[in-house]
Amino acid sequence: MASTAERIVAAVVRDEKPRVEQPRVEVVEGALCSEEELRRAVVTTAVTSGILCALAGVGLGYLLGLREGRE
Repeated sequence: MASTAERIVAAVVRDEKPRVEQPRVEVVEGALCSEEELRRAVVTTAVTSGILCALAGVGLGYLLGLREGRE
């Protein structure tokens, strides 16, 4: 005869069902933004990136120029 603990464990394992979680997504029909908004965002990003790279280049050139001047 099985002990009480064995019966409880067997009951827990037997009743356990695998949980299937549904993905939490939202399907959106149509465009998220207009073509003009997309174009404006791309141009703004390109200009901002160009300015940032130019500033980084000037700063790096300045630091390297200071190092060259000391040697």
